[in-house]
Amino acid sequence: MTWKKSPYLHFAGALLLLLPFEVSLFRARPALAQKQKAEVPRKESRPANPAQSRSDESDITPRSEALRGVDEERKDSTGAATPSDKAQVTGLRFLSWKGYTRIMLDLSQETKYEVRRLKEDPAKGVPPRIYVDVMGARLALVSKEPMPVDDGLLRQVRVGQYSADVVRVVFDMNSLRDHKASLLANPYRLVIDVYGQKAEESAAVKEVTRTPTTDEHRAVAKVNVPSSPAPATSGLHKIVLDPGHGGKDPGAIGAGGIAEKDIVLSIAKKLAAKLRKEMRVEVVLTRKDDRFVELEDRTKLANKENADLFISLHMNASENTEAKGIETYYLDNTSDEAAIRLAARENSTSRKNISDLQLILSSMTQNMKLEDSITLAHRLQGSLVGGMAKTMDDVRDLGVKKALFYVLVGARMPSVLVEMFFISNRAEGRAMNQATYQDAMVDALFEGIQKYGQSNLIARTL
Repeated sequence: MTWKKSPYLHFAGALLLLLPFEVSLFRARPALAQKQKAEVPRKESRPANPAQSRSDESDITPRSEALRGVDEERKDSTGAATPSDKAQVTGLRFLSWKGYTRIMLDLSQETKYEVRRLKEDPAKGVPPRIYVDVMGARLALVSKEPMPVDDGLLRQVRVGQYSADVVRVVFDMNSLRDHKASLLANPYRLVIDVYGQKAEESAAVKEVTRTPTTDEHRAVAKVNVPSSPAPATSGLHKIVLDPGHGGKDPGAIGAGGIAEKDIVLSIAKKLAAKLRKEMRVEVVLTRKDDRFVELEDRTKLANKENADLFISLHMNASENTEAKGIETYYLDNTSDEAAIRLAARENSTSRKNISDLQLILSSMTQNMKLEDSITLAHRLQGSLVGGMAKTMDDVRDLGVKKALFYVLVGARMPSVLVEMFFISNRAEGRAMNQATYQDAMVDALFEGIQKYGQSNLIARTL
């Protein structure tokens, strides 16, 4: 058979020549469709990055795209729900003191966050605001309504799913002096502290908690902490009291040769007896007489006893004999020179050796009961200043501070160090050497511990 004698071969050859063009045409059609689709105009959405739009910085209204993204993330190809790998915001609560409010955001896991401050605009009547963006997170709270605070410093807290993977929390302030935020572990929670000057202080500390719930009503519980809670409902079972110094270490020496070690031991014994009798808790002293105990052994005893609280009692001292007042410390890094010098004296070490403590602290930060220690410090400081002002004139509130005290390192429970006046101040030193003023100090310490125990119990049962 030849090419000329076969019409079928002519037809087959023509078909083979046209086939590549047909294939090219069919392959080009999807690309053409994609091009036409890309030309369809779309509505502009709010930027996911809050820094891109200042006008949206305090907006927590969810975007429709973000909500769809969350819904799609929770389903697989069959439409079944799948667990999310995002951190979940599971709770929102706050504690309020005079000039200081703490907001706690409960998280399911570790995540990144950004904090920004917006200045007030008096011309527009806009108060100062702070907002926190929790990255890679989903909101697990049913109630999206603002949480009222109204403590004179913070007006309310608003929370919402800002985008598919960002939860935004906005703090509407009445006034604002400073703020700080930190992420704590075991369990994970984001703690935001805001500071300012309040017009007045309420007699009770207000606490509010919001947690996940299936109820359609707002999941908010308001509690006023009574000033004198019932002994059986303190939530505390064992407390370790640490009278500072002892034995070969007299501590600071005041006028007339009075020693710090003797005053703090006397107060510790009286406080232990009052706690056992009126709060029905077990109390352990790191020393019961005038003996020397290593700083590390004091915390070690508290851990061995599995104590709920560790409170180290001291008296302050200064080269300035006019220095006076009460202050309470918790363990943390500080750049305050006065706090560093005090820690060096209490640690019986030099100023430069504090760097060793900083290394120790950095390795144990995740296990510290920092949040609870700060709360305990504020409870004690408030009660001490208020209580002693009833029996002494010109009681100076030196506030709650942080410093690197060896005696607090390694404590697995809330722990603080209290400086009960200045033994170097003639009037304060002599007063604390008298039974009347020691009894007043014991009552004030007792009240602070009582308030902490009650508020801690409420936080656990809400």
